[in-house]
Amino acid sequence: MQTLAAKPDLTALAHEAIRDAIMALDLAPGAPLAQEDLAARLGVSRQPVSHALAILRREGLVVDRGRKGYMVAPIDADRLLGLYQVRGAIDRLAARLAAERIGRAERPGERLTPILREGRAAGAIGDIDAFLKADLDFHRAIHDLSGNTEIDMVVGNFWPHMVRSMRVVLEDRVQWPDTLDDHDAIADAVLSGDSERAGRLAFEHTDRTGAMTYRRLKQE
Repeated sequence: MQTLAAKPDLTALAHEAIRDAIMALDLAPGAPLAQEDLAARLGVSRQPVSHALAILRREGLVVDRGRKGYMVAPIDADRLLGLYQVRGAIDRLAARLAAERIGRAERPGERLTPILREGRAAGAIGDIDAFLKADLDFHRAIHDLSGNTEIDMVVGNFWPHMVRSMRVVLEDRVQWPDTLDDHDAIADAVLSGDSERAGRLAFEHTDRTGAMTYRRLKQE
């Protein structure tokens, strides 16, 4: 038998492209999703787009629009608050584990310090995209440093929902300095091996962010 030439998984590519646009708010909450339009924009047929939308519906990022097809799911403040409560417990665990294994982690300071620097640089020029990336990179780094691979598996299920809400909240740049200070404090606790303080600070940061996000979304 001949080796089959690898073909791109167009459904996976369409899913990733549409999901990224939803997370970036390029496709806003409540925006209608016409398969023909999406297919034309992505340069594919309707079939992979249809399959991608079905996956996004299962993930909760897309909802039915009656007989008119699909639309981007609205951001549900109450659901986000629940997700932040779950994430608070996970972030506490991740930071505590990261601090406990800091001596065995591979150059943890080299992993965290550039991210903290990037966050400060983005904050100084008001670049929301760069700031959000640094924010996400910081939390992912703490999760990785925990050494518990199950954390990423759990968080990955609801991360896209949180990214959308974080963009809404970060439009208020007044909160940026507090976020950066929290990250500095968490990193310091992790790098010093103080697991109790690291866990507490990580939980308090996520809990405060969740409450702020909830209030902001309720005002929209």
